[in-house]
This record gives sequence, structure tokens and C-alpha cells, in this order.
Amino acid sequence: MGTPLHLQILERPVTSILITLCTSLWAWLNHRHLGYQDVGLSYDLVVHNRQFWRIVTSQLSHVDFIHLLFNMTSLWSLGGFEQGGQKSIVVLQQSLWLLVGSGLICLAIYHAAIYLFHKEHYRHVTAVGYSAVIFGWMALLSARGISNFSIFGMVQLPMSLAPFGALVITSVIIPQASFIGHLSGILMGYLMAYVLYGLTVNLWCSLALLALLTAGCVYSLREHISVPALHVPSLHLPNFARPLLPDADIESGADVALLSSQQSVHQ
Repeated sequence: MGTPLHLQILERPVTSILITLCTSLWAWLNHRHLGYQDVGLSYDLVVHNRQFWRIVTSQLSHVDFIHLLFNMTSLWSLGGFEQGGQKSIVVLQQSLWLLVGSGLICLAIYHAAIYLFHKEHYRHVTAVGYSAVIFGWMALLSARGISNFSIFGMVQLPMSLAPFGALVITSVIIPQASFIGHLSGILMGYLMAYVLYGLTVNLWCSLALLALLTAGCVYSLREHISVPALHVPSLHLPNFARPLLPDADIESGADVALLSSQQSVHQ
């Protein structure tokens, strides 16, 4: 008899919280009728419009239920390694590095496609989903010698083939799945395994990354949130043998950046 679900949830706290967060965001986006252009990762919006918060929102958000179901099922399967020797705090740290790193690599690939290969449509491609982080975990665990990975609890794959097997299955189920997004996750996973591993398990380095990410998101949000007009009361000076000065009224405000409609793909 297997472990009861409530005990598995307690054994995988980070995985359980992430699944709850992604599912809640999907429900909220559908309730508010928000879509890819509102939360997705787009080269022009992030690089030129400096909407850095999209690196986070794009990866935690899902628009289609089948996309959410596939990603959360895969994440739950990977979560089994959280109870197999991985401390939850390390899982949380490495998930943060995968989220940020895969987003940056994706933008770098878009940049190369636009400026080296003149693929201008990549300026407006919009990607959403937690897939890049999941593919990154598959690559990271594969490099660390984990043997098998279960897809939907039914298909057992050698972990070395898991990123590519999952990529094929995803492409069949979701034809518009982002190849570049998944590839970015795989590259970041191997980069962490062979180059950055010491940084990703260091608490202070992870906190520094979180601080930089938070500062970037706050800065970009402040730039794109309108500032209410500031009204200063009229100033009246007494008459000392001179006429009264006219009333002074100072007003300030900020424009709101408008989002253009864009092509959409899943990540």
C-alpha cells in the first residue's frame, strides 16, 4: 500500500506549495479573463519595455488547463526526489535559480535569433508555463545520476532520456509548445549541474539572487504603474505693499505603457 496523499504532501512541502501557487494563478487568470499578453515572456516587453517581472509571472502562469495539468503532474513526479535526500530549502533555492536562469537563457536565444538570424517574429513571441523549470530539473537530476522518471505515473523513462522524452510527449499533446523555452530549461539544468552547483546550494547566493530579482521586479512595476496626480493647495501671501501673487497649483503624473497584442505560444 502506497503512502497516503496527505503524508506525501507533508514530505514534499516545496513541491506542494508550487503546485498550489500555479493552480491558484491559473484559476485567477481565467476568472479575470487574462491571457498570454498579460503575463507572458516576450523579448520586446522584457528587454525594450523593461517589464522584468514577466520573467517570474510567465513561468508561474498557465492559460490552458491541459498545459497546467501536464506540468503539475510532471512536477509532482519530480517532487518525489524532495523526500529522497534533498532538503526542501535546497529544492526551493534550485527552483529559483532554474526559474531565473531559464528565463534569461530564453531571452538570450530570442536575441540571437533576432539579431544574428533576422527572425523578427521572435520579438513578439509570448511564452507561459512552468515547463522550463521542469525540464531544468530533469537535466539537473539526470546529471546527478538519478535513474528513472515517471510521466503521469505510468511511463517510466531513464532520467537521461527524460528531458527529450517529455519534449516529444509535450509536442504531441500541445502542438504549440515552446521548443526554445524547454531547451532553455535543459541548458540551465546542465549549467547548474556542472558549473553553478555550488552557488545554487549556497543560501546566501540564493538570497542575493532573490534580492536582485525582487529589486528588478519592483523597479519595472513602478515604471509601468501610473502615479496619481499630486495637487498642492493654493498658496496665498499677505500684501506687503505689493499685489498678491497668483495662486500656485502644481500637478504631476505619469503615463501608462500600453501592451501591444502579440503572438502566443506555450512554454
